[in-house]
Amino acid sequence: MKKHRALIFTLVFIFCLGGCKQKPDSDRPANAYIGDSVTSVDVAHYLSGQTVKWVVEGEEVDSLRDWVSKLEYELYEFEEGQSPGDGDGGEFYDFILTEEGNPGFCYVINGREDCYLLIEGYWFSVKNPSNPPVTEPNRE
Repeated sequence: MKKHRALIFTLVFIFCLGGCKQKPDSDRPANAYIGDSVTSVDVAHYLSGQTVKWVVEGEEVDSLRDWVSKLEYELYEFEEGQSPGDGDGGEFYDFILTEEGNPGFCYVINGREDCYLLIEGYWFSVKNPSNPPVTEPNRE
């Protein structure tokens, strides 16, 4: 099981890394990644070895933009092999913003009070974690 989780979170890192760009400013709000012109966001939710993908549009994008704008976070540097996903537990959401050509960001949930953002390859510790306001479609 540990190997399975490690593989999943390795994939998180690869999916979310996107491309290395200039180190993000910790004062830059993540909602800058969901600009006003964005009308849809591709979402992938990874939990317990299962992946569900869907697209949010309309009011859900507005709710997502509002949620991200209220997150408080700071740059957090982990020792090698100690970043979220290198151990047990967790789930994550991958938000892909294809309209603006931005690689998007990941929201990693390792526990109720242990959440992180992964933006352009940099980890940020979330000070006021909450679940993203997106509705996962029913599994068929």
